[in-house]
Amino acid sequence: MILASSRQFSKHFIATATAALAFFQAGAMISPSIFPSDSNVVNAAETPKANQAAPAKDTTQEVGTDPASLQARLKKVILDSLSRQRIPYKNFVWLTPKAVDNAILALPFSVDVGAQKIVLPVYVINHRYLVTTPLLDITRHYSVVPSIPPPQPIALALPSTDFDIDSFPSTGKKDAPHILIMFGDEQCGACRRWNRQEEESVRKDPSIRFVYIPYPQVTIHKNALTAAIFEMCAFQEKPSSFWTIHDQIDRRVEMKNIDKAGLTPIFSGFMIQAGVPTAKVKKCMDESRPLEAISKAGNELGAKIGVPSPPIFIIDGQVKEGYMTYAQIKQTMSMPKTPVATGNP
Repeated sequence: MILASSRQFSKHFIATATAALAFFQAGAMISPSIFPSDSNVVNAAETPKANQAAPAKDTTQEVGTDPASLQARLKKVILDSLSRQRIPYKNFVWLTPKAVDNAILALPFSVDVGAQKIVLPVYVINHRYLVTTPLLDITRHYSVVPSIPPPQPIALALPSTDFDIDSFPSTGKKDAPHILIMFGDEQCGACRRWNRQEEESVRKDPSIRFVYIPYPQVTIHKNALTAAIFEMCAFQEKPSSFWTIHDQIDRRVEMKNIDKAGLTPIFSGFMIQAGVPTAKVKKCMDESRPLEAISKAGNELGAKIGVPSPPIFIIDGQVKEGYMTYAQIKQTMSMPKTPVATGNP
């Protein structure tokens, strides 16, 4: 990962560099050298010793200067790299080639990853060497050359039928005019704020079927998975108890400051208040019964749109990432729907 040492490094570059590193593992696609050999400079370690054969002559061929032929040749390399790293990309498109100088040709391309269109360049240097991370111009405040746009949001459609929504808590009628799916994390600050400020309006709206799917970020939130399994076990034992318990977790428990042992008496108190059979829920939690459904839904989401940060909303099939007010949700529901994109190029 590249760290900015100058205030003039923009957020755009950091995003671009991060995306590039996510696409291309360090050194995986970079030529052993990006400099042409100089016959007048010989490394002492490479000087032939007595009775030792001289190194074989370099017979590598230049790749030519026609951008179209380079693009055709490099596309398979790039797509193979994306596939190996399981990047859920779509819509690979070559953009207009740009000559950085007489020795460097930039071949930018765009791909859709999740809800963003990302533009990245690869470079051919001296008609021979491939470089796959952004080049920085040190005379222009370390800007990427050529200039490329930052990631742009794109309309992304994902039908609710891709998920087993009947296995998760919901409000509203099944035949309601609109379906809103929320992927949330009980330790996510924005998710908890949304529960306090917006969720009640959504749940009371008779035109909306609202489905909540736990999406715990286990690598950064130590209690998120435990909370998700607990509230889903309560839902499975007594469906009507879910929203009461869900609200209490989001509004009364500061999840990040409690260890797992400290959660046990808190959850027990919630179950007693909601009239949930404590022994059955504990057995369900010990067996992690909801984990398969939670994982399946999360994996399906990740396979389609990458690894987004909660909250994620699917509003009548339209994917939106980040906090949304009730008014914004209603506005989205009133807009024309985007067709579902399918398949990789």
